[in-house]
Amino acid sequence: MPSPPHSLPLRWHLVRLALGTLLPVVVFAGVVAFQLARSEREASERRVVRSARMLAASFDREMSGSIRALQALAESDHLDRGELESFRADCERVLRTQPSWKSVLLIAPDGRQVANTGIPWGAPLPALSESRSFTRVVETRQPTVGDLARGQSGGLAFPVRVPVIRGGVLQYVLTAVITPEALSSVVVRQASNAEEWTRTLIDQRGVVAARTRAPQRFVGQLATPLFLEHSRAQTEGIFANTSLEGARVYVAFSRSQLSGWTAAVSSPTQLLDAPLTRSMLTVGGLGLALLLMSVGGAWIFSQRIERSITQASAAADALARGESPHTEPSSVHELARLGEALDRSGQLLRERERERDANLAAVETARAEAVAATQAKDTFLAMLGHELRNPLAPIVTSLELLRRRGLAGTPEHEVISRQLRHVVRLVDDLLDVARISRGQMSLRREPLQLPSVLSRAVESTTPLLEQRRHTLELDVPASGLWVLGDADRLTQVVANLLTNAAKYTPPGGRIQVRAREHDGGITLVVADNGPGLPADLLPRLFEPFVQGIRTLDRSQGGLGIGLALVRSLVEAHGGRVEPHSDGPGRGSTFTLWLPSHARAEAPPPVEARREPAPLAVEAVPARPMRVLVVDDNVDAAEVLADLLDMSGYEVVVAHDCPEALKQAEASRPHVAILDIGLPDVDGYGVAERLRERLGEESPVFAALTGYSQDGDRARSKAAGFRRHFVKPIDADELLAFLETVRPASGGVASEP
Repeated sequence: MPSPPHSLPLRWHLVRLALGTLLPVVVFAGVVAFQLARSEREASERRVVRSARMLAASFDREMSGSIRALQALAESDHLDRGELESFRADCERVLRTQPSWKSVLLIAPDGRQVANTGIPWGAPLPALSESRSFTRVVETRQPTVGDLARGQSGGLAFPVRVPVIRGGVLQYVLTAVITPEALSSVVVRQASNAEEWTRTLIDQRGVVAARTRAPQRFVGQLATPLFLEHSRAQTEGIFANTSLEGARVYVAFSRSQLSGWTAAVSSPTQLLDAPLTRSMLTVGGLGLALLLMSVGGAWIFSQRIERSITQASAAADALARGESPHTEPSSVHELARLGEALDRSGQLLRERERERDANLAAVETARAEAVAATQAKDTFLAMLGHELRNPLAPIVTSLELLRRRGLAGTPEHEVISRQLRHVVRLVDDLLDVARISRGQMSLRREPLQLPSVLSRAVESTTPLLEQRRHTLELDVPASGLWVLGDADRLTQVVANLLTNAAKYTPPGGRIQVRAREHDGGITLVVADNGPGLPADLLPRLFEPFVQGIRTLDRSQGGLGIGLALVRSLVEAHGGRVEPHSDGPGRGSTFTLWLPSHARAEAPPPVEARREPAPLAVEAVPARPMRVLVVDDNVDAAEVLADLLDMSGYEVVVAHDCPEALKQAEASRPHVAILDIGLPDVDGYGVAERLRERLGEESPVFAALTGYSQDGDRARSKAAGFRRHFVKPIDADELLAFLETVRPASGGVASEP
């Protein structure tokens, strides 16, 4: 749309509008008034800060007087001669001359009171109520003022302590106990001016020790967090705060150099802000009146501009709604060009909307496909790990049978056992990765010592280290290094790091493990002299299924999920793990950091780990326990039955619910080991039907399943199962459980 002839640029219309206003004058007047008010405000702030400084100085003078009195008392000859009862009498005489003192204490360097004017001579003396200042005197041998504390009688007081030194040796610490009421004269001694509202003394811990306003309510309370933040960051200043009463105030503070206490003077914000507020209101009112007059005069000149802007605004609204904008010719040159631009923008907008819709559809399709692929992968990993447990169960049990029959001493059996443990570990890692990806990983946190975790990890990886002929160097304290964590998961973390180092280090290598307290926590370092890590692999090393360059024979094995589990488990404990390598052929270092956990009591003695001894058949009573095994995996059920039969138990086997009910009615078992994943009727249903059929003669139930999450264990416990075994089952653990529920002579299973 062409611009109409004789249109004027917008700046000429704005020039005529600005000439009718007094805005520059008003702004100038406002700046001047603001500067004057601010100067007055700064002067008021300096007066309040000076008042806080004077209050701190007054407190220092009061404490200096008490310190001098204590130092004079410390020169008593009775102390040199060890006449403590006579020295106590000296303390009582001095106490009568010091109205601010409540009592005088004489304390040995080990913290034991030897004299106390507040307690009759010969009576038992209590322990110290405030030990920080006592420790400070013992360490520095300088007088000090302690913090407010609650004594044995329940009252609040603070100590003033001086050392008693003879021949360069600290003999005693002489202490005057002063109540907060004695400070009332200090905070009210100076004449208050109109700007002050509340005067306060705060000890080094931030506790209110004296206050002019409502002391009975606030003495002994902690100061506000904002006050603590400012007073600990600097020795003197002023800031806006909310008082303990909830009012908005300005707080000026000054810290005492002698005692470390802080003096504070609070004033309502309106007292300091009033000059600035009055000045700005005056200038603002006058300026508003002048501007109204100028706006009234400029109103005539704005009519044409207003009509043109209104039309442009309507066109812009239409464009925003996706409609074609319509503009009228304007006498303002810039607005006329704006109308042309709006017309062109409408055309471009419609084209861009079509392109955007097409792109959004493509992006949404790609996102849905990615989410579906991720969910399918997680589900597949969880199902794969579970399904692999079913064939592993009969294999593990068969190997245990061979061991108990004395056929497990061959090298071939050791190879099978070692590789089978490796497969079981891979399955467990797959399940852990699936849990973490779904946010279902849970930790059983308890205080524990990191050396015990490291011992278990080294024990589990020793076969691999021996197989690879590695040298393991340990630099770890025998005890200590407390952390709050899950012992099994932390053992898994360290074992994964050791396994990773053992696999990737050439045979005959060296692996070092160091543990120390560092940076507010515990640092564990696992280093090797292996081939090192490529620089491009370090940023992705802890991602699932990421591995370095592998040969076709895959001699190192693994799925690339061990380090991913390490990072996830360490971060779940609030820690971090970092890899480092100086380059190819220069080894790798993994540094693990965990937050330390304070532990005051001594750790319980660690019992020596004993290998479970095979269960002797001749030890089984004349009337053996009857066990029902129900599993739809025929091989797993039969092998488990053979193991139990060899261990001296009477075993019957079933593979589904009807057969289980039939066998149970015939044999009346003492214990029923039920596979939860049975066809048609699952293990929970079988247990319920057995209870209905057998009533009081129902057996003790134990679950056998490939699911090991906390929710699965909780469900089996709620269903009345005494134990929850995870495939592949540990034979020694199963036999130990059976012995705990062996029936008494009357035939009823005993409680574990």
